[in-house]
Amino acid sequence: EQDCECAVTVADEWTHLGLGTLLMEHLIKAARHNGFQQMYSVDAASNAPMRDLAKALGFETSNDPDDSRQVIHRLYL
Repeated sequence: EQDCECAVTVADEWTHLGLGTLLMEHLIKAARHNGFQQMYSVDAASNAPMRDLAKALGFETSNDPDDSRQVIHRLYL
């Protein structure tokens, strides 16, 4: 199984403009083009903006079995 980790960061003054979505869509497209089967992101469970972005893009979210303060977002490509 080929998987890749993904992450985006948007500066505070550029939030709520759709940049995170746009950047993630480019990463998803590139991952598919390069034959990856799944993407994942490990984030703080308290990171609501990432949780909302992951949900909007179709990622599945689960608790990190190694750290209860983290979640893992997965997208099957």
